[in-house]
Amino acid sequence: MRFVQANIFLYFFLLVLGMSGFFFAVIWSQAMGFYAFISFAAIGGFGVALYIYRTKKHRKELVCPIGSDCNAVINSRYSKFLGVSLEYWGMFYYALIFLSYIILIFVPHLVPKIFLSGLIMFTSGAFLFSLYLLFAQAFILKQWCIWCLLSATLSIVIFIISLANIDFAITVLTEITVAIKAVHSFGFALGIGGATSVLFLFFRFLRDLDINKDELQTLKGISELMWLGLAFIFVSQFIDFIGNADILARSGPFLAQTTALFIVAISSAVLMIIFAPFLIAIPFSELSRNEKAIDNHYSSFKSLRKPLFLTGAIAFSSWYFAFIMNYLGEYALIVLLLAYGAILAIAVATAFFWEKRISNKVAK
Repeated sequence: MRFVQANIFLYFFLLVLGMSGFFFAVIWSQAMGFYAFISFAAIGGFGVALYIYRTKKHRKELVCPIGSDCNAVINSRYSKFLGVSLEYWGMFYYALIFLSYIILIFVPHLVPKIFLSGLIMFTSGAFLFSLYLLFAQAFILKQWCIWCLLSATLSIVIFIISLANIDFAITVLTEITVAIKAVHSFGFALGIGGATSVLFLFFRFLRDLDINKDELQTLKGISELMWLGLAFIFVSQFIDFIGNADILARSGPFLAQTTALFIVAISSAVLMIIFAPFLIAIPFSELSRNEKAIDNHYSSFKSLRKPLFLTGAIAFSSWYFAFIMNYLGEYALIVLLLAYGAILAIAVATAFFWEKRISNKVAK
């Protein structure tokens, strides 16, 4: 825990909170479940905007553990719109979305149809603006802010789920099922390919029992393809669910796949945000007693080795489990989750075996 900054716990809490609303869409009535999903995403987005606001107000540094410069992003000329800082716009937007959909859940009769139409237009504008900010980070600033990425993700999720309120949108989404499936397959091609390549290169780089800066950059570069694939998968997954909610809410493979993909997202984020910055410092070789005495950081960084292998095993096995669900017939959700648990247990045991094997090989 001493390697993890306090704000990272907040980051993962907001990530899980914002995405957990999906399961309300599964177990609740169709419209109310979608409203709850949007409400949870809005709470997560508001938390992100509030954190950035408080950080800037107290003149603190927004530290980015992935090595980028978050402060360059949140203080750039793209951090304001109409002269007002984006964190103010973010708090206003997410608060309005949350309150609006809470009203739709509990007192829908008070909401006129024109208000709902205006709300959808509002979320559409926020979606387009999020794409613009992502473009600015990628191609103009060439810096990524993980907090801005989380806010953009939640904004995009809100827009996609809000399409469930439009009968015309549902009809269109139903008719383009083939295109959605193609995007879904392309996402898995990038994701599975990226995860497999990272695993292969990681063990190849470990032949000299050390990960250097160039090797770390290679792993990060391939991981970005994996994240792009995961984004395509989630977008197609949610769109597919909107168009076929009645069927997919009872589909064991779909729900098991979505659960595995959430685990992929969380475990991959842990690898990128928590472990990657220390990867070049983690000792994959055993030092002599004299060297250990000199190197005070040896035991500290060594303690990251088992959690690194554990998290990587969970992410990798979850990718392949989610992929297999695309071609599996209908089975009960509980059966699939039990199988998933068994696969995770095998993957973790294998990871610990390899970690121990590397350690013993060096010790000899």
